[in-house]
Amino acid sequence: MATCPSCGEQFERLGLHWWHGTCPYPDIDKRRREILIGLLMGDGSIPRPSGGNSPVFRLPMTNRRFLRWFDDRMGILTTGVSMKKTAAELAENNRKTGFSPDAKTENYHDMHTVWSRTNPFFEDLRRRWYPDGSKHFPTDLALTPTLAKFWYVSDGYLDVGRWGRPRIEIKARNESDRSDFLVSLFREVGFDPTFKRNELRFDCDDTEALVEWMGDPPAGFEYKWAVDSRERYRRLKRRAYKEHTTRTVA
Repeated sequence: MATCPSCGEQFERLGLHWWHGTCPYPDIDKRRREILIGLLMGDGSIPRPSGGNSPVFRLPMTNRRFLRWFDDRMGILTTGVSMKKTAAELAENNRKTGFSPDAKTENYHDMHTVWSRTNPFFEDLRRRWYPDGSKHFPTDLALTPTLAKFWYVSDGYLDVGRWGRPRIEIKARNESDRSDFLVSLFREVGFDPTFKRNELRFDCDDTEALVEWMGDPPAGFEYKWAVDSRERYRRLKRRAYKEHTTRTVA
């Protein structure tokens, strides 16, 4: 049960209450819209609605601390953190499909998901980001620190290597045929990445500047901001996987 912020009544399906027009949909402020769009650039999605339902936002991840943070920031817009698939189920699925014939449960973590309630904002995003049914970045997309931050959280990683300073890389396989467009997104805000092997790659100076430009990391992903120390990066990453993920083996 969830309480409508407009009328104070409780509903099992609050989104349906709003959809009927009894009370207005809650407003999504600029900050939350940018978080959602940044995540939509990565792991977030707005699946094709079925049975006449309205589109909703979905975010699957293994990092429960971040998902709880995200769910808290979204407020009444989202419905909590739930289990999507266990580590055992993920490994079994990859064996059956042939994606990873030798997949072992101990190499996987449970996948959790946050779903949103319906909102006209998601109808607009579905229309603009899925013009042919597949997700594509719209041509009028412009980066902000918040958009870049949550894209990086979702699809990026810090290449610490053994030598030299760390470098940020962001996977963008779904947009690999638009490499010039992807590079231009960052050049327009003062950075100059290259695009190789389906990834945006930043040099060391740009990496440090980009981390500063994006601002503080969200909960659960502090390790992706540890550009000053390999030791700190590894310590924070170990803690993130130890404390913020689970592994269900059966």
